[in-house]
Amino acid sequence: MESTHPDTSPTAHVNHPSRATYLKVFAWLAVFTVIELALSFVPVEQIKIPGLVLFAVTKATLVVMFYMHLRYDRRLYTVILLTGVFFALLVGRFLPLILLAKPPGG
Repeated sequence: MESTHPDTSPTAHVNHPSRATYLKVFAWLAVFTVIELALSFVPVEQIKIPGLVLFAVTKATLVVMFYMHLRYDRRLYTVILLTGVFFALLVGRFLPLILLAKPPGG
């Protein structure tokens, strides 16, 4: 008699990336790192800083999605992660303004 319940044993590999996927992601991470290294020598700050941030975010996204398996988990986990990132960006953006603000009457 067949069981209608999904296999939840530790050996069950549902939606698990293949070795080839890991190697492709690793190759892209290596390429982005080389580009970042080259970009760090650009003397124009208006190009260098946004470029480095863009590649850092791209690499972090690849690591979270594939090596931390967020791509293969429930969507709720993605929403939780993005909510935390959103609030961290808000704090990072507005905390310096709050700390540098002069108190009234001071």
